[in-house]
Amino acid sequence: MPAPTRRVGRKWNRSGLPALLIAGALATLACSDVPEPSGPNTPPSSPQFAVVSQDPHPSQLAVAQAVPGFGGYFLDAAGVPSVYLTDASQRPAAEQALSGFLADQGFAAADLRVLQGQHQYAQLDQWYRAARRGVFTVAGFILGDVDEGSNRLRFGVTNAAAIAGVRGALARVGVPSSAAIVEQRAPITTVATLRDRVRPMVGGLQINFFPTPPGLHPGSLLCTLGFNAERFGISSFITNSHCTNVEGGEETPTDYYQSLRGGGPADFIATEVDDPHWTSQLNADCPPPLACRYSDASRAQYAPGMPSTLGQIAQIDEVTTSLADTVHTIAGAFSITAERADPIQGEVANKVGRTTGWTRGPTTGTCVDVLALGTNHIRLCQVSVTALVDGGDSGSSVFSAEATGTNVTLLGILWGGSVDEANPEFVYSPMSGIERELGDLKTF
Repeated sequence: MPAPTRRVGRKWNRSGLPALLIAGALATLACSDVPEPSGPNTPPSSPQFAVVSQDPHPSQLAVAQAVPGFGGYFLDAAGVPSVYLTDASQRPAAEQALSGFLADQGFAAADLRVLQGQHQYAQLDQWYRAARRGVFTVAGFILGDVDEGSNRLRFGVTNAAAIAGVRGALARVGVPSSAAIVEQRAPITTVATLRDRVRPMVGGLQINFFPTPPGLHPGSLLCTLGFNAERFGISSFITNSHCTNVEGGEETPTDYYQSLRGGGPADFIATEVDDPHWTSQLNADCPPPLACRYSDASRAQYAPGMPSTLGQIAQIDEVTTSLADTVHTIAGAFSITAERADPIQGEVANKVGRTTGWTRGPTTGTCVDVLALGTNHIRLCQVSVTALVDGGDSGSSVFSAEATGTNVTLLGILWGGSVDEANPEFVYSPMSGIERELGDLKTF
């Protein structure tokens, strides 16, 4: 939620996770290594296979089309590249198909960990698509995903009755109970509330907006400036759709201030110009009265003369480790030197936000469909990360970073999560969804 002078997310790269801050640990399944096959198969050779093998982040479905018995690839808890195969003799094919990914992560083919898969990824994807319409309308539904890390479908709900409802919906379309994890967890909520006046404008700073006309929302609201971007050469910044007067649409454009509206005209920085409407017409799997989007993102155009630095995100003096320790000073800047459309399960993601500053953790879900608490909005193909977040962090840029240095790869924009410090989690919209809706953006 935006902070009242505070308002701190599936994966079409199966070629996600629309919910606001979520709490609750995800169920994990025990997995076992598959022994080396006694007689390696010869990897296939085709133009399509070559394209997949050269891609540092191939889609799960693309690998599934290239490798028989493929069940999903990811980084495990120790950061080891892992793959599910229903047929261990396909290891050579998997090694070759994932060679670009392995090289990008700094691994050799021999480092690939092969796990015994029970289900082929393509079959899981088909089951998920068949189940979505029925599952999405179960009271208490939060999120759904084809979870490559467990070789299962995964659904999150708020109560025991919803578990039974989802199980029933799956059974009606022929999904075996063994192919799905249905777990009770806390709902995801949007989160909106560096707090001082800063120029030039960079990602991570506090922004303030006052609903227009007055009375549309009580008081003024705080969010986070995600990242600067140019669209058709126009200087802009990206923040959340829910960090606007009206979530979806620019009919009542939002004026933004930094750091506070109380600073008057000198603190006015930008006006909302692009915020696609939420709709049930995105695809057949978004049943009314639910409405869907692929990102919780909007674009605001900077006021004439407003100084901003493309490709810069404020760097905080240290990583935040608790919700009681969230006031940190700006100690420099992260520099965006690359942009990636979609995430990898297991990779470490970082964010810088107005309330909790710099937090980071492992990616636990990719391309997850999420229903935000108290809304009828499904955010399609979103990403979940185990890391601290709180109200006011809505709009934070999400990025991957090396262990040393300040160069980062832009991954997307945070919009929600769980403020339960014992089970922290934030959810973000990946760049694939943002640029699908807002168009091509120059971010560095």
